Amino acid sequence: MFEKFTQKAIDIVMNAQIQAGNSGADKVYSEHLLLGLVLAAKGVQAKLIGVHDIDINELKEKINRKINLKKEPKNGEFIPFSTGAKDILEKTMEIAKFYNNSLVTPFHIALAIFNSKDSGACEILKEFNFEEEKVISNIKGVLNKKAKKSAFKHPEEDEDNNSKQFFKKVDTIFTENSLSNLLSSAKSKLSTYGYEILGTEQIVESVLDIRDSDIVKILEKYGITKEAFDEKLKTFSNRSEEYGERQIIFTPNAFRAMLNTFEAAKEFGSVEIKPEHIILGVLKAKTGIAYKIIKELTGYKTDLEEQLTKELNTGAKTMPETLAILRLAKAECINLNKNIIGTEMILLGILAYKNGVAAAVLDKLGITLKDARLQVENLIGDDVFEENGSIKYTQRAKKLLEIAYEAAKNHGKEKIMSEHILYAITKIKDCVAMKILENLGTDTLEIKQGILSEMKNIMI
Repeated sequence: MFEKFTQKAIDIVMNAQIQAGNSGADKVYSEHLLLGLVLAAKGVQAKLIGVHDIDINELKEKINRKINLKKEPKNGEFIPFSTGAKDILEKTMEIAKFYNNSLVTPFHIALAIFNSKDSGACEILKEFNFEEEKVISNIKGVLNKKAKKSAFKHPEEDEDNNSKQFFKKVDTIFTENSLSNLLSSAKSKLSTYGYEILGTEQIVESVLDIRDSDIVKILEKYGITKEAFDEKLKTFSNRSEEYGERQIIFTPNAFRAMLNTFEAAKEFGSVEIKPEHIILGVLKAKTGIAYKIIKELTGYKTDLEEQLTKELNTGAKTMPETLAILRLAKAECINLNKNIIGTEMILLGILAYKNGVAAAVLDKLGITLKDARLQVENLIGDDVFEENGSIKYTQRAKKLLEIAYEAAKNHGKEKIMSEHILYAITKIKDCVAMKILENLGTDTLEIKQGILSEMKNIMI
């Protein structure tokens, strides 16, 4: 649930848990959520939700008397949520969805609390000079205003994203040695079906043929076996799910899945295309026969891509650097109430990943995460912008990962490391990340020299 909460919303929940524990409560009650809200709300926001005049100490006293505490403080211990508190948290998700917001903010939590008329929180509020109707009207006004805003236009979304650029990458698919055997296997299956063009179904069948691969063993846990897949495939009497206007070696959906395969490999920081990247590519494409079969076999599991990513990293001593950086970039994106990852969010991810060479380089140049965040807020803005609720990458962010991929490959590396990503930023001079670095007093030459210097130190 909380992955959809902004950092400020998470702070409210954390405040509630801490206060419940400090007071010795056996559960986190709706009253504690109210206390968490009052503690977190500041300035204009506090006035809008009508809690600016509530005295914290007085509120704590009223809550403690009402709950009738009998237990010792549970500092640091996990405290479960009461049924009433759970209902309020679930309502926040419903309210966010109603206003077409992909993220839960303090306004959603406040509205959920104030609308829970029979809760202990609302009973406590009656003891203060709280103007319920006025406050609810104010909050709805704020949420309606945000809902009506046009989709966020990211500074990096002005690139030409036409079909020529999209299909130009097809040649690189055939230069990947790691894919040659798998594609040969997939093509050999065409005669069995009487087809001439590869579809997602033949590609996934060929992945499932590799019985000893990690991804095949993981897929079996979800009921996706070679036998089950083939059985489902027999139910498809035609390939309408695969075709479009273009007649190429891949069906359009297979081609889209293969391009997503490269994206998945980059996100994992790998310079080799592996079977697991193909499966993730099919899931990212969200279309095609193979995708439909996988969804049916897993009972339409919605978070399969995320679950597979976790399982593929199970047992690894450390998470791949690129994956860790991109996850941190996603967290920064959510905390800033955005759903678009540009090069600036990846830069924040690099700075947040303290163990990387890139972070060490930037630290020596005097670039801090705090200063970079302020620059991001100045350049991107601090309002909540909505599109379809899912987080996506700008074209320049994708280009950045491509450059990092090629840099790692050209240097004979098996993984994309943080230094390759930082180097890639310097190669896209008009990206927001480079603009931020320049605003903070550095340039491409200093960064490149810093990377070389840091790499020499590691080798010594």
